[in-house]
Amino acid sequence: MRRIGSNIRRQNSDAKANRIVRNIIKYTDDEKARNDYPKKIVSPVNASACCSDENREMVGANREIDGFKFCYKICTKCGHAVKFFFPAAGSTSEAVKEYRQWKRYMVQ
Repeated sequence: MRRIGSNIRRQNSDAKANRIVRNIIKYTDDEKARNDYPKKIVSPVNASACCSDENREMVGANREIDGFKFCYKICTKCGHAVKFFFPAAGSTSEAVKEYRQWKRYMVQ
């Protein structure tokens, strides 16, 4: 008898590094802005004049994927949401090093 899920292979580190990160922000003008973090965030498509750093508040905790730290920020007035990536200046992650090397190559 086989165990349930026994046909599912474990992902190696390369597969994890190249996985697509699901975005929980849904941009639409048909629905009202809504914060159902961590499942879903409904946001207007375009940012308004009120969307400044002072009006955006961080939602949830900081997350890290492959060495890149980010959080979700939502405007307190209109509800426009963005995925905010922190600067990676102090990171020594291999993914960050490879990305920087790639960017240097692309600039040349």
